[in-house]
Amino acid sequence: MSDHPFPHDVVEAVTDEHETDRARLEALLERIQEALERGDENYEYSSQHTFAWNDADAFYLYGDGIWETLADELSLERQAAAAARAVHRRDMLESARRRGDVDTVTEQFDDGAEALVVANTADGAPLFGQDV
Repeated sequence: MSDHPFPHDVVEAVTDEHETDRARLEALLERIQEALERGDENYEYSSQHTFAWNDADAFYLYGDGIWETLADELSLERQAAAAARAVHRRDMLESARRRGDVDTVTEQFDDGAEALVVANTADGAPLFGQDV
């Protein structure tokens, strides 16, 4: 099991679409998750982005400029960042579809919002600014 919240089929689909190496994409998703985990000097995503919903596996957030910031902070190559971004977006859309809310999420994406999916490691409801 990897240290990110994404299902195998989502990662596999993006691997095929972006013609990238699955092991490298998995490693990058784990690196991004690690950078997003709360702690000293980590990216403060919970105060920068809007909470959409959560489930047992992940928190779903959205905002502007997420991937530019992550690419800069983690020195990601453009192609690698695009593949990781696609995994986050696809997973958020699939989760929204299961919730019956795909139209709302699609509209937000059409308006320029970007998806950010972070592993749910908290107990209970999220305490933004403290433990998402």
